[in-house]
Amino acid sequence: MVLCIENREYNQSCSLDKLLNHSNLIELSKQFALSTEYTENVDDISHVLYIGQYEYGVLNKNDPNELYMIGSDDATTCHIIIIEQQDTVALAHLDGRETQNSIDSICRELKRYQTNNFDYNVYLVGGFLDNSRKQYSNTLSNEVLNVLAKNEQNKFHLKLAAITPHNDYIKAENNTHYPYIYGVLYDIRNNQLKKMTFIDNGPGSCLRSLRGSEYSLPLLCVYSSLNGYIFIDKFSVNSTHYQQYRYLYDYYYSNDKSLLKVTSTSPEQERPSYLKMMRNKIVYILKYYQQIDKWFDNETSSIIYKKDPSTHQWITNSPVVE
Repeated sequence: MVLCIENREYNQSCSLDKLLNHSNLIELSKQFALSTEYTENVDDISHVLYIGQYEYGVLNKNDPNELYMIGSDDATTCHIIIIEQQDTVALAHLDGRETQNSIDSICRELKRYQTNNFDYNVYLVGGFLDNSRKQYSNTLSNEVLNVLAKNEQNKFHLKLAAITPHNDYIKAENNTHYPYIYGVLYDIRNNQLKKMTFIDNGPGSCLRSLRGSEYSLPLLCVYSSLNGYIFIDKFSVNSTHYQQYRYLYDYYYSNDKSLLKVTSTSPEQERPSYLKMMRNKIVYILKYYQQIDKWFDNETSSIIYKKDPSTHQWITNSPVVE
């Protein structure tokens, strides 16, 4: 299969350089990057599936929990990919780990919904012209485009590419590059995508954030409409990892600039929500790391949240601490 951009097909490779051949796509992407950013409405929280770093979720229009919006934020060098097909949409927050396997996993889950249709619309956002030696954003953009082009089983139609050079601006006061887009929300009712910042990160947010920093684990499918529940697979925190967070707490916790420098790939570009999340995660692991193993069900090796239809709240039988 191929990656289709406007009237051209790529079946071996694709890159940011090749996107320059598609002026309409670039113009549309830049317009989206410059569009209004919204803040999540309190009344919408019960209908939103929030996706954290190194997670993905899949929503269908017949979702059993009346979820019809899916989104993610706090992406600087990370990329958010939306893969949509008819009544189903998947959204993932990719950070450069196992990109090939991650996209393959998303496609396998989508095939549970449409077994005979392998045509997908794809929307990409994230990254900026970071000045890091490793060029995190540029590397991830090219990697995602290449993975889509080389995928042998699916046909992807790239509809938006607000990534890296097409999601970048320079602040005059410090001559520093920043991304226009930090987060997005996709509404499956009208297939509308908008820039969004979120006020609620869903159930188990601290534990999920901690799981997302465990580099030996695969991309987590945290929710799929066919299953109807929030899922966190079992993991443990070893003593080495604990000591790393202990070190962060002892030497960097109280200083914003220092904490950003040692924990982020783009310290100057992070929003206050990143520091809040990082501090919460540090305190969480120091307080609970010895208990985490006991929170997972012995039979399923997981923590599962189900939605109470009367209260619209996510509940679990696990003693997990929120």
